Amino acid sequence: MVFTRRHSLPFNEWPLSDQKMWQAVIAEGDILDGCGPGADWAPTTKDNTRKAYGYWLYWLSVTEGLDGTVNPMDRITPERIAAYVKSLEGAVASSTIFTYTLDLLRLAKPVAPDKDWAWFTDIKNRLWARTKPAKDKTQRIRSSIDLFQLGLDLVNSAAGVRCRYNPHAAEQQFRDGLMIALLAARPLRLKNLAAIEIGLHLIKVDGIYWLRFDADEVKNRKHIEVPVPGILTAYIELYCAVHRPILLGPSISNSLWISRVGRPLSQSTIRHHIKNRTEEAFGHPITPHLFRDCAATSVAIEDPAHVRIAMNILGHHSLATTQRYYDQSQMLAAGRTYQSALGNLRDTLRQESRGPYKPQPPVIDKEAS
Repeated sequence: MVFTRRHSLPFNEWPLSDQKMWQAVIAEGDILDGCGPGADWAPTTKDNTRKAYGYWLYWLSVTEGLDGTVNPMDRITPERIAAYVKSLEGAVASSTIFTYTLDLLRLAKPVAPDKDWAWFTDIKNRLWARTKPAKDKTQRIRSSIDLFQLGLDLVNSAAGVRCRYNPHAAEQQFRDGLMIALLAARPLRLKNLAAIEIGLHLIKVDGIYWLRFDADEVKNRKHIEVPVPGILTAYIELYCAVHRPILLGPSISNSLWISRVGRPLSQSTIRHHIKNRTEEAFGHPITPHLFRDCAATSVAIEDPAHVRIAMNILGHHSLATTQRYYDQSQMLAAGRTYQSALGNLRDTLRQESRGPYKPQPPVIDKEAS
């Protein structure tokens, strides 16, 4: 049996035993009751795991029915998993099959820790070994220097944009250019890019803007705190003082990115605008997520000696409160090193490495801005 469409059984249609199992897994509890094994999972992980288990239950309901009296983990057998994987082949990408299996295994292990899941792990590993990318990213990778420059070109040329059908075309172009430049320099995940709020996630300290996200706002549950390149300071302030208020109109919002009708931009809308701008510039669209691949690739190519800074640039490390000043200098160094490929700041980096970091006012080409 091969599925031509993906169906995840809604939670309210799960057998009662499965619903109770899931609630126990994600239960936060207290000091007396204790927490479930998945209480600390990131919201995205919880959502993906629940959906993956829903796919599994839907397949069972179609193939052999769901018996609510059976222990949920007893349904997971080598024979059933093999048949489940077989049913997905040809319907979804190999990477998707691997992900569904990984998420199902992630749930099974803590729910039934005494069971021998070695066979399931072996299946998961074999699926990973034969996983092929659904799309070849190689041909779509662009240097982050090119992406950053595209952003600057858009903001610098926005003043001359006119459209009889869109009175806010100039403001939209400036906004999109700033988004692209910021994303090229600090490739956040789309969820975090869309969620930026002024004063909460975008904070100015001693003349430098910082992007800050708490751990529970980040996919990998690791705090992000990184400086925004100084070259963007004047552009951010111009956007917030001139272009954003025009887009916002009479509405009230702390969201950084505002649509032409005065509402915060959604993730899908941001993705749409970035794809359109990059396709117009390069002949093929570059999604916000692909900016992360572009960043890692650019670091490896432009500055291989500092390739490990890609983990910091991608937000894979956080600042510990007890090591605030030390960690800030480390992340600032990482950001400055990466920005050297974008703005030729290697000389500044060398000077900073000789002594304590002292923020310098950004130098902006007044004619270009």
